[in-house]
Amino acid sequence: MKNAAKMLGAGLVLAATAACGAGGPGAPENTSTPPVVTTPSDLPTSLPASPPVAKPPVSRPTVGPPPSDKMLPPSQVDAKVPAQVSAENGGLNVHVELSGCDEATANLGEQNTQRVVIKVKIDHGEPGRMCPQVIRYAVLPVKLTEPIGPRAVVVEAG
Repeated sequence: MKNAAKMLGAGLVLAATAACGAGGPGAPENTSTPPVVTTPSDLPTSLPASPPVAKPPVSRPTVGPPPSDKMLPPSQVDAKVPAQVSAENGGLNVHVELSGCDEATANLGEQNTQRVVIKVKIDHGEPGRMCPQVIRYAVLPVKLTEPIGPRAVVVEAG
């Protein structure tokens, strides 16, 4: 009995499959096109040139002061406070990071043939005053009597 049921089920599957492929009434006509056969001589012998790739835009760092070609090397600067120093127009620029309500000043402490001392004072504002939580970079100019040259620069709190 089991074999007869299996045979009947297989026969129904075959009949349904044959009916679907037979294209009975209402079935669309066979409109397929024959496959295209390419020979090795039809294939291109070289790859097409790739399109030019755009260079990524030049970006600036997002931390610290903007880069400058005039920054003094770290070996020439002894910074006792977080600062960087650049030389420009015969003087120095002290680059400091400030937050919120901070205000800063830089003054020439002393200068001789060996070194230049710069005093940086940062005022953090009144206690209890609400200040924005932002970081900004200030450039504090300091005038020198003569260009910095190879002299050492000492930046200290003052």
